Amino acid sequence: MDDALQLVIEMNEWIWSRFKGDLKDVTPEEADWRPVAEANSISAILRHLRIEPEWHLAAVERGEPMPVELPVSVRRQIEAAPTDFERNLEELDDLYTRFIGALGHTTLAALEQHTASAYQNFSGAASRPAHLLGFHQALHLATHLGQIRSIRNLYRKTRGEPAFFPENPTFATRG
Repeated sequence: MDDALQLVIEMNEWIWSRFKGDLKDVTPEEADWRPVAEANSISAILRHLRIEPEWHLAAVERGEPMPVELPVSVRRQIEAAPTDFERNLEELDDLYTRFIGALGHTTLAALEQHTASAYQNFSGAASRPAHLLGFHQALHLATHLGQIRSIRNLYRKTRGEPAFFPENPTFATRG
């Protein structure tokens, strides 16, 4: 392993561990619950998260570009992806674990080259970090974990249960 990548690997391992830990006791009803009809459920968010890691893995392993314009074949794959919470979590676990493993087998220079290849078709290339591919997925996962935690809190509060996230003294409590 390239020691220069240790920090990005730790970041990915840590957020993945937190993510799995926060989803380990989600019930089927909770996974499919929506606070309003227009909102995403945890299952819908997990489906979204399950689709993109294949692209990140191909980019870090082989330098393949991320799709910007999706051909019909890729659109069909996306449309066929189920909202099955358990299946998507299992597949995401496999893909994210493989992604972290692939980071451990690359070098900083290769990661920079693969980042350039992966995002070559995206606008704003001048402002893109040179090693974005190494931490983009962790940021994406962390963002959606915040959404999932919010949904879990709302779900529990609507049922008179204690909030999912433990009490935090930095938040004021209202009676």
